[in-house]
Amino acid sequence: MPASLDCILCLSRQSLEAARLATDDETKHAAVLKQALQLVQKKGFTTIPPLVAQDIQRIIRRETGSDDPYIVQKQQANELMLSVRDSLRQRIRQSEQPLETAVQLAIAGNSVDCALRSDWNEELILNTVKTAMKQPLNGNINEFIQFVSNAKKMLYLLDNCGEIVCDQLLIEEIQRTFPALQITAVVRGMPVLNDATKKEAEQIGLPLTVPVIDNGNDAVGTILEQCGAEFQEHLRNADSILSKGLANYETLVEYDSAKVPQAVCYLFKAKCPFIARFAGVGLGDAVLRLSGRA
Repeated sequence: MPASLDCILCLSRQSLEAARLATDDETKHAAVLKQALQLVQKKGFTTIPPLVAQDIQRIIRRETGSDDPYIVQKQQANELMLSVRDSLRQRIRQSEQPLETAVQLAIAGNSVDCALRSDWNEELILNTVKTAMKQPLNGNINEFIQFVSNAKKMLYLLDNCGEIVCDQLLIEEIQRTFPALQITAVVRGMPVLNDATKKEAEQIGLPLTVPVIDNGNDAVGTILEQCGAEFQEHLRNADSILSKGLANYETLVEYDSAKVPQAVCYLFKAKCPFIARFAGVGLGDAVLRLSGRA
């Protein structure tokens, strides 16, 4: 899935925004942007966007000396979603279809992405989630229920901070409905963009809900060749994967059933024209897709 013109623009914008979060030094901003543009020119049309983004984030860390440019934004997103977690949980429990409502919430949480826009505030985040939860699913909730009911050991691949509070609530509801199902949550191995690591998972108390492992690397998404031994072992033992977010979707769909024999369910918001076209959905759709495997 080589990048489109939209990806080129997004990667370039993202590199400058992250550099500005990392440092106030404009000479470093210029150095980052120059190298990012060179990288995009070299790899942008032949490499999947998450791999290009990974290289750009490495440039940012090297040039600015910041290992985690989004650290403040990640903590704030988590804190905000934690402040409304109880009310969201209550909304799920009072729903006529709690599992469907929890799925809608998890996808709505994927809208909260400070790597795509930098002007998030409390009102905007809460309104975004509220609006997104009213959207119909582009997908079949009954197929999701069947997918979960067939699973015995599931890997839940997490994405952004803030959003992971919504994922925690979906995990809780899956466990309430299917208590025998073993779920392991997977975060990034080290900071990259606003994605969750173990630090942010612990901030929301996720390890109290399910075991949490990391994937062992700094990739945007899930690049199997780069994942660590612990992740690989869990992957071999899992019979299903619940994949959240665009980057996990972009990377996992590159693998055939020989590499990923597990049944896979993708939950994401179609936040960019490229992904919407590739997935065959409308821009902004709340997407539920199953791989049709195992």
